[in-house]
Amino acid sequence: MDMQSSEAVQTGRGWRLIVWFQYAIVAVFLLGAVSLLLAAAAGTGDWAGLADPGLDRYGDPKDWNPPLGPDSAWNPLAWLVEICRWIVMTSLIVLLGFIGALIGFAHFAGRRGELARRAAANLIAGTVLCASTAVVMLTPYGAQLRNWLLD
Repeated sequence: MDMQSSEAVQTGRGWRLIVWFQYAIVAVFLLGAVSLLLAAAAGTGDWAGLADPGLDRYGDPKDWNPPLGPDSAWNPLAWLVEICRWIVMTSLIVLLGFIGALIGFAHFAGRRGELARRAAANLIAGTVLCASTAVVMLTPYGAQLRNWLLD
């Protein structure tokens, strides 16, 4: 009886940790790329540029970072945005997205019968989001977005 309860707790922790990792990858993408893209579109009023980001439409992406003040060097939110932007710029998000999708798929396939409906739904959603984040960055649109962020 005791062995089963500790095994169930470890299974619960495992899928929660994987889902947390997967959603963190998606949050890094949203904060590092999408937030700057939306800020640039709102700032210029050129909403059509969301489908075609570039220097000619939005200018330098650093202009659309959160406002920096005299204490910005010590502001953890400014660092968080810059670290997320760096992860997207260097295409590390593609590797992280595929790792998150692979881990989620492997865990789901290995424990499909043991997982509750909520756990299975969260694993599937996280796996699809991680895979789609990586695939989007491998498309020509993702390359264009990355090139805009690099400038």
